[in-house]
Amino acid sequence: MDKLKIFFKPYISILFLRDVRAGFILFLLSFLLPSVAVLGIVAIVATIVFAEIAGVREYYLKYGFYLYNSLLVGMGVGYFFDVSVLTIILTSILAVFTFLISFGLNRLFIAYSLPILSFPFAFVSMVFYLASLKYNTLITNILHRAPLFDINIFFSSFFKSMGTILFLPYNIAGLIISLIILFYSRILFFLSVIGFLTGIWIHSLFVPFNEALNSFYNFNFILIAMALGGVFLVPNIKSYIIALIGVILAVVLIDAFEVFFNIYSLPVYTLPFNIITVLFILLASVGYRYFNFSIKGTPEKSLEYYLSKIYRFGGNEIKINLPFSGKWSVYQAFDDEWTHKGEYKYAYDFVIKKEGKTYQNDGKFLEDYYAYGESVLAPVSGYIVALRDDLEDNFIGNVDRIHNWGNYVIIKDISGAFYVEISHLMQNSVNVKIGDYVEMGQIIGKCGNSGYSPEPHIHVQVQSSPYLGAKTLPFKFIDYIKGKRLYYYSLPKKGEEIEAVIIDKSSKLRMNFILDDEFIYDVYENDKKINEVTFKVKMNEKGEFYFTDGENKLYFYLDMKMFYFYEYDGIESYLKELFKLSPRIPLSNKNVIYTDYLPLNIILKGIKKYLTEFLLPFNYNIFNRPIFYEKKPLEVSCDYGKVTFSFYEKGYKTIEFKNKKLILRNEK
Repeated sequence: MDKLKIFFKPYISILFLRDVRAGFILFLLSFLLPSVAVLGIVAIVATIVFAEIAGVREYYLKYGFYLYNSLLVGMGVGYFFDVSVLTIILTSILAVFTFLISFGLNRLFIAYSLPILSFPFAFVSMVFYLASLKYNTLITNILHRAPLFDINIFFSSFFKSMGTILFLPYNIAGLIISLIILFYSRILFFLSVIGFLTGIWIHSLFVPFNEALNSFYNFNFILIAMALGGVFLVPNIKSYIIALIGVILAVVLIDAFEVFFNIYSLPVYTLPFNIITVLFILLASVGYRYFNFSIKGTPEKSLEYYLSKIYRFGGNEIKINLPFSGKWSVYQAFDDEWTHKGEYKYAYDFVIKKEGKTYQNDGKFLEDYYAYGESVLAPVSGYIVALRDDLEDNFIGNVDRIHNWGNYVIIKDISGAFYVEISHLMQNSVNVKIGDYVEMGQIIGKCGNSGYSPEPHIHVQVQSSPYLGAKTLPFKFIDYIKGKRLYYYSLPKKGEEIEAVIIDKSSKLRMNFILDDEFIYDVYENDKKINEVTFKVKMNEKGEFYFTDGENKLYFYLDMKMFYFYEYDGIESYLKELFKLSPRIPLSNKNVIYTDYLPLNIILKGIKKYLTEFLLPFNYNIFNRPIFYEKKPLEVSCDYGKVTFSFYEKGYKTIEFKNKKLILRNEK
């Protein structure tokens, strides 16, 4: 089965999709022009055989472009010539050449994180076409390419262009390919249509309409629109506009190439698509907010992953832990009225308040202040790059205007992307030294009143360099509790009292699922056993862990602060219901209420799901549907039901789904 997947995968990869079942349909469709089908097969087989001989099997298995470029070359040969011993030999030679070009280009492009697309095919096809001008022993198949049937001129042109992507210039081929795209992705289908219409309309401004409508290279418009608007950029209105700009540029590029290449009787093929797409990817990769760093199976899945990352996990913004334990109040927030201004506006100050005051007695002495001498914790894991702790703490009513930051510690985050400074520490309280590695939550000193500090408090900021007083950067706190609400990836307001989350170690142990763990449940409905289900813990080739019932997969992750599910692959199942019930499980030792945002494919079905996914690029707020959850020591509950956790098993004890209940067997 895996070998068949390898074989059919390149067919569907050409359309930016991944389901090999659709690849099998396209494989069968290629027999509309038998020479295209047969020589496409020859090209794939020749590539695989060569890769095996060369000992680089993992490359054509891991990277689909090695095979789909060879497939396109084989189909291109079959488009022009009949199957014969000579064309089989020629196709095999070209397939090996294509693999070598693909391998070389990938080694070059990977340094810039660029896809090679179908550049190898475009180059090798030109080599083949030039060489074929001397091969008078090859038999043309032009007579076999008569239209199978004709329909409305516009639809005929669109479907013919769609079919030409696979060297099948037939309306029926284009219709089937369009239906496959529509079935898997409404976004890609929409982009294919508006890309084609835009390209035709712009081209018709410069040439007769019929010439624009019937150009052999209109499929470039379709590929550019789909690649930019739905694959390499996250789908939204801006990405759609960029895709159409790419299509417009391709109009001139296609005509220029066609005039130049005709001198040497060369076909343009996908060269405009490759050049335009790579140029836009290069531009977008250096700062475009919606560049797609995690390409999924469809644009819909890529978009939901992108929005989940923003709404569920705070996006790409810098995130740090609170620098304390217990309850503290915000003294100053971002861009506040006192010292958090200009380059230093991204900082937070915290104090401890009791009954509305930060001190007891008259507040004349440092010891009167609740924050003074309290432990200061590392907000991130990383290395100590700078510190000072010899400055005296100011007596109340005085500040040190020379040494503004007072005693401080600067930590380089383990990612190396930023630095965190904690200031105004107590004299001689810093218990780390430069070069030490510290874990998030480790005590690094005590709260003091050194530097420009009117009263004892903790100052924390994120900065771009390790130097004292460097420009600050925006950030968010990973989590904090306010009242009974647990907030993730957020910022408290000035004056708010918040509490640091304390990890419940027993909860973390219960969520530590081990590879090949197996959980067998009896399924009850209205207290009557109706079924049995087994969940197993497995890992994919990327090192990602998931639960599976044999057919469906529910991916999960455990970090220092929480356990969460982040992706579901499958149909309706108990695993999907489990995602609804407990998408995120705080490892807090307190009862808390929190919100989460579920992917649309988890909470919606059928036409409503498809329509919502299609409209989502036009309004991201459609995704913003918070669901409230409540976490108690032994369970997580929401409107969908509840999950009960076990102390004596590494997993779930019971899972309630409305009127159904799963009860874990105690097989010990």
